[in-house]
Amino acid sequence: MSTTVQEEQTHALESLPALDSAYPLTATQIAEYQQEGFTFLRGVASPEEAAAYRTFITGLTDEYAKGYKPLDQRDTYGKAFIQLSNIWSRDPAVAKFTLARRFARIAAGLMGVDGVRVYHDQALYKEPGGGHTPWHQDQQYWPLDGVPCVTLWMPLVDAAEDMGTMRFAAGSQSLGYLGPQNISDDSEARFQQMIADKGYDVRAVGAMKAGDATFHNGWTLHGAPGNASPSVTREVMTIIYYADNGIISVPDSKQRESDLGRWFPGLKAGDAAASPLNPLVYHKEKLP
Repeated sequence: MSTTVQEEQTHALESLPALDSAYPLTATQIAEYQQEGFTFLRGVASPEEAAAYRTFITGLTDEYAKGYKPLDQRDTYGKAFIQLSNIWSRDPAVAKFTLARRFARIAAGLMGVDGVRVYHDQALYKEPGGGHTPWHQDQQYWPLDGVPCVTLWMPLVDAAEDMGTMRFAAGSQSLGYLGPQNISDDSEARFQQMIADKGYDVRAVGAMKAGDATFHNGWTLHGAPGNASPSVTREVMTIIYYADNGIISVPDSKQRESDLGRWFPGLKAGDAAASPLNPLVYHKEKLP
């Protein structure tokens, strides 16, 4: 008996790892996140789980990358990575990854909140020879002042230290919002000087296995060196979470105005941060 294309797609989707099982956090890991503004967790997904979803994420990202100029024709931001956002809304297989209960439960546990919503996901693929990612704060782009936010950053392939894994200015999340400052040569210079002046310890994560992950606070200063590999792309998937019941803040910059329209369609400052693009993915009472 023959099967339809839809049946084959359904079977392929159902065969993907569920990613629903718990990843027990230790008190030490939670304390590190709260104090330092980040933590590095081994084996958040197994190599096999990461490989299963990599097929779909990389396929979409590679197709999108065809629209990019050659590396030597891009600015600093463009050289840092190929960036494809909100992939979960394009493919049900990727949605199963981005909306996974395991990852969301970790995010809620680290932030110490009851539930979390997805702001958006994005693939960040740093090509061989790709440039550094300048120092920056993630949350300066988001109209979510006063709302706890965290970013999951997971390589889908083994990433050697010289391929551009993360570095953090430990404790810098305590500075809060440092104003509009896009990822650029200017942000690199400004925040490098600030880190030095304030004496923050820069922590490089080093080599990561496929399925390892860092989680960092939305205000933590972070960046990454370039990819020195001659042939291997640093394939990374990120997911941004924020605490449930957050309120959209008044945008004070063009980038926040843009994000308000893009990620909270139909909403405005003062509204609950809960558009159809921001599903509740974990809540200890509603979605245990």
